[in-house]
Amino acid sequence: MSLLRTALVSSNARVVFASSSTSLRSFHASPLAAKSATEKVKEVADNVNKSVGRGLASAIEKGEEVSEATKETVGATTEKAKQSADVAGQKANQTAAGLKEGKEDFKKDVRKEVRK
Repeated sequence: MSLLRTALVSSNARVVFASSSTSLRSFHASPLAAKSATEKVKEVADNVNKSVGRGLASAIEKGEEVSEATKETVGATTEKAKQSADVAGQKANQTAAGLKEGKEDFKKDVRKEVRK
């Protein structure tokens, strides 16, 4: 009987060991299901942070492009305004010189008429 008893005990031990090894397995099979709520919140916060960062970087780049375009437009407009002001100043000087010359001519004509 001892041989039979030894066989039963050893087979029971194997069953016990086999059943206990299966109970130690993790219930979750996929890595996503194994994440805790804290890990999920951290992951979502990280994704939001990155997307907001990309959006802000894009907005900054657009602002720089607009600023550069504005500088070019203002520079060109300023240059045109300076040229127009120079031309207007030259025309004003020519007109003033013409008026002085006309005034002197008028005075000479009046003196000639008075002497006659």
